[in-house]
Amino acid sequence: MSFNRNLLPDPVTYFENQSLKLKGPPSAKWKTTTCNFHDGSDSMRINVASGAWKCMNCGEGGGDVLAYEMKFHGTEFVDAAKAIGCWLDDGRAPASVKPTPLS
Repeated sequence: MSFNRNLLPDPVTYFENQSLKLKGPPSAKWKTTTCNFHDGSDSMRINVASGAWKCMNCGEGGGDVLAYEMKFHGTEFVDAAKAIGCWLDDGRAPASVKPTPLS
């Protein structure tokens, strides 16, 4: 059993599945959204390439979608990795590895 970083979901898809609306120009590397940690409007920035996130108001932040999953849902590393499909049991990925991207 192990973690596979290559199976992390696409950041845009992941954060949209968390009911966050990403705002900004289509070509922007960092998008703006609400912060669910302090219910702040348009204070969180999300890097759409790496999944890094940082609230400019309350200071919460992390380096990828796994860090967000752990912090927001209050789960430990393994449970969070399993929830987003990047934890391998017996060398095999779970049946549903990545969520379907939204159009």
